[in-house]
Amino acid sequence: MATIGIYAHHHGSGHIQRCREIQQALTRRGHRAVILSTAPSGDVLLADDAGHGHHGRAMTAGGTLHYAPYGNAGLRDRFATIATWIADNAPDAFYVDVSVEVGVFIRLMGVPVIAHAMPGLRDDAPHQLGYAQADALIAAWPDWVPVPEHLAAHADRLHAVGGISRLTPLKGIERDPHHVVVMAGQGGSTWEPEDWEAVERACPEYTFTFLTGDNRVDDPTELLQRAGVVVTAGGQNSIADIAVTGAPAILLPQPRPFIEQKRNAKTLADAGLAVVPDTFPPAEQWPALLAEAAALGADWSRWQTEGAADRAAAVIEEVALDPSASAIVLVTLADANRAGHLTHQVNLKPEGTDHITVALADADILRKAVPKSHVVALPGDGRNLAAARNLAAATAIERGAEILIFLDADCVASGDLVTHYVRALAEYPDAVVAGPVTYMKEGELRTVRPDPHPARPNPAPGELVRADDYNLFWSLSFAMTAGTWRRIERDFGGFDTAYSGYGGEDTDFAWQLREHGIELYWVGGAHAFHQWHPVSSPPWEHLDDILANAATFHEKWGQWPMEGWLRAFEEAGAITLADGTWQRR
Repeated sequence: MATIGIYAHHHGSGHIQRCREIQQALTRRGHRAVILSTAPSGDVLLADDAGHGHHGRAMTAGGTLHYAPYGNAGLRDRFATIATWIADNAPDAFYVDVSVEVGVFIRLMGVPVIAHAMPGLRDDAPHQLGYAQADALIAAWPDWVPVPEHLAAHADRLHAVGGISRLTPLKGIERDPHHVVVMAGQGGSTWEPEDWEAVERACPEYTFTFLTGDNRVDDPTELLQRAGVVVTAGGQNSIADIAVTGAPAILLPQPRPFIEQKRNAKTLADAGLAVVPDTFPPAEQWPALLAEAAALGADWSRWQTEGAADRAAAVIEEVALDPSASAIVLVTLADANRAGHLTHQVNLKPEGTDHITVALADADILRKAVPKSHVVALPGDGRNLAAARNLAAATAIERGAEILIFLDADCVASGDLVTHYVRALAEYPDAVVAGPVTYMKEGELRTVRPDPHPARPNPAPGELVRADDYNLFWSLSFAMTAGTWRRIERDFGGFDTAYSGYGGEDTDFAWQLREHGIELYWVGGAHAFHQWHPVSSPPWEHLDDILANAATFHEKWGQWPMEGWLRAFEEAGAITLADGTWQRR
């Protein structure tokens, strides 16, 4: 049994109702779930933090949070209560619906967080922080709804579970086509009584029931099932309640932070599930609007309310029972010529990762240069890059690696590289994945502002694109699970050690992946940054290696690799194609 905390935001009634449904689903699964909220119906009551008297930077901590005013006693008290509850109960996970500050605070206490993903426009820094730090995101809409742009970077952890409602349909209820139910949530509305008085006068053939203000009822199920049309705002819970009861609907979205109701209503209008006027319509338009809604014939089963709370509970349960992260190891190859670049890679690597360097030569020098890396020496003359990569992978797995990230010694990882690789491999654990590489200028060193080399794909952050052209594989930055490496060793032995020196072995590896049905994916956002060093183009210092390795590749595959370099050497008069082989002139 897991112990799970639930934080329910207190504005309106929707958050606490949704949390209560999820709590009951978790209880049915045998877990202990406790709701902490400022709402009086919460299991653990939190202090109210309203009232602050601050603005701007003092309110938002320089734009990094939504609400962090100075000197707010209620804020201190509520976080103290949360901290005490966590210390006393040691929860296995915490579901937060919704608060960036609460989610980050709980995560800082070492508790896995599941965040509720909200609709609207939430591309601001605080929301992105809240979503990025969460182990999973729960969205209370159906799985066919397009992922909002503000959640695209987190789509791999987004679980659209369907609309969550506390209502249970009743049997034997017939719909009255002349009965209109007007329902407003506790978050308030811009509707005025005189607006509805004018509507009633314009629609004498209809009877209106108003579930607003003091007229709200604890259980509106029967009223919603009898209604010929339900008029409501665009809140998530109201939409879910309409979906459960199958009522024809008119939505009048209310002004809410981050335009969430307006975005909700547009989704339903685009799907043909509800009539959505732009503003509160004039009274004379209401007869036609009511007739339009009644004739819409919306299939509300598409909102996927049945079992939604249980699907949300399953997401929370999975995080609570298995929050451990995979052991991640970065591996590279280097010699003393690259010691300076290597120190940057090691000292800028993301926390929580191990690092292995295979010394092509100069192992003792590298051990002193990068004491935070596990340095192993490659036997022999150090010229076999294929053997070095195989040794790197074997050493990483011996040290417990579950995910292997191969980086060229000249590359440094962006802050998001590991995260995006891990997420990509969670979705495609049997694939090899590769990210974009930015080439930096002389004297430049950074891990932000990517400007990837145009010769390789550069998907949007979080987007995964299956590769069609394996020739684009680049050994500068790629990753795989330990299981995939073991398969590679079994199927074709890893990188082919018949290649020696520079060139060809990475293209051969990519062709082997293709030959053995191992998928290659381009990973958006997994940026690496290549440090400047002198180069020649074509690489004259590697001419003999390239000729030998090109011949090895041609004998094996029947085609020439590195054709751009070979043609450049030919045009310079250095080599010629004679008797089916490239030879020095």
